[in-house]
Amino acid sequence: MDTKNKVILISISAAIIAATVSVYIVQTQSTDTEIVAVPVDLLHVIIDGKIKPYEIPLNAPYSENEPTFVLVPNKSYPELYGAIQVALYNVEHLPNNLENVQVSGYFDPESPDWYYPEQGRTKQVIFVEDVMQLEPVDLGNKYTTQQLRDRYDQIHKEFEDIKEEFVSGNISQEQYVSTLESLAGHELELFQDVKEHTFERDEMTQYNFWHRGVMKFPTTIEQEISKNNF
Repeated sequence: MDTKNKVILISISAAIIAATVSVYIVQTQSTDTEIVAVPVDLLHVIIDGKIKPYEIPLNAPYSENEPTFVLVPNKSYPELYGAIQVALYNVEHLPNNLENVQVSGYFDPESPDWYYPEQGRTKQVIFVEDVMQLEPVDLGNKYTTQQLRDRYDQIHKEFEDIKEEFVSGNISQEQYVSTLESLAGHELELFQDVKEHTFERDEMTQYNFWHRGVMKFPTTIEQEISKNNF
């Protein structure tokens, strides 16, 4: 075999080995989601938020391209058209704490619903380049969102209990109104704490419960005081 043929044979062998190693690396690193082809000419984005397992929406049509994870941004990003969740593809590794991460990757602003045209949804898609753990962010909240709701539930449990006592004739109307006024005071303290509370992007249901519901209208306790305070 002449020198030229030897060089060609060695080059072909090296190419085969390199291709085999490349496939092996992709397969071994793809531990969390399937590696898929990334479309060309995408916009590079860096988004902070929290990562959650993807949950199939109720009554959603079947799709073979469901993501394993979604990203909930911690603020608005204009390129995402205000999306609440972002489907993540090509996630090769995840940090231990998913509550505060930074995801860099590629986004197609022209096709935000890249994998879901048949479902009529507007979920955004990011092809992940890297996921990095961020330092915890202190929102300055004195109470957690759940603790605020627990306080509300406790106040209204006490309200229902004292109302039952009054209806049963076990306490006087004066005692009833006095107890209601005390509960109303605790309720006002709670509302002040809610006003000073910072809700995260994925807590909009809880935000609406307070700011567009409970605190927007006279409460049940206030109405009961007005009805019995002659």
